[in-house]
Amino acid sequence: MPAINDTVQTYSSPVILVGAAPVPMPPLFADLAQTLPIIAADGGAHAVLESGRRPDLVVGDMDSSGDLPADIRRLHLAGQDDTDFEKCLKRINAPLIIGFGFLDARLDHTLAAIHALVALPHDAPILLLGATDMLLRLRGDITFPATAGERVSIWPLGRQRFQRSRGLRWSLDGLEMAPGQLVGTSNVATGGDVEIVADGGAGYALIRPVAAAASLLPVIMPRP
Repeated sequence: MPAINDTVQTYSSPVILVGAAPVPMPPLFADLAQTLPIIAADGGAHAVLESGRRPDLVVGDMDSSGDLPADIRRLHLAGQDDTDFEKCLKRINAPLIIGFGFLDARLDHTLAAIHALVALPHDAPILLLGATDMLLRLRGDITFPATAGERVSIWPLGRQRFQRSRGLRWSLDGLEMAPGQLVGTSNVATGGDVEIVADGGAGYALIRPVAAAASLLPVIMPRP
C-alpha cells in the first residue's frame, strides 16, 4: 500500500477532488479527468474507480475507502475533528480545486462542506459541482457570462462587502452581507456579462445552476 507523508501536496494545475456522495458523475468530470490530477476524499475513491478512472491520491481517515488497488497512493490521516473534505483542503495547494460529490445526498454533509470553505485561509477558488447546483467559493472580483433570467445567488461566507455589480437584477452596490443578516438568494442575471467587485472580506459563494459550470470554467481556469 503506497503511503506518503502528512505534507502539503502542491500542484501547478487545477485539481479534481472527489467526495463520496452517492450521485452519478456528470459528463464534465470525464472531460476534466483527461488532463487534471484526481484526488479522492476517502470513500470518493470508489466513485472515481466506478467512473473508469483511477485516483492519483486518496486522502482521509480511510474509514470508508474499503479495499482499493494496492498501488493507489494514500495519505492516511487519523482523527475525527475534521472531515475528509477538510483534510484534503488543508493538504492540497493548487490554483483551483474542482470538487464532485460534496453537495448532494445528505444535508449535514453539504453544510460541513460549506463550513470547510468558510475556514479556508487562502484566496484560491474552490468550485463544487452537484447534481443540481454549482457553488464557487471566491474572494475578490469576478466577471462571467450568464443568460438572461438565470439564477445567480450570492451567499456571504462571513462578513463581506461589495463595491459594485453589473448584470444583476438586484445590484450589490455598496452592500455588506453576513450570515444571519443579509444574503443574496435568487438574484437574477439580466443577460451578458455579470461583474461582481468585492471589497476584501471573508469571501462569498456564487451559486448557479450546474449547467453554468461549463461557461464558468474558462473564466476561473488559470492561464498556462
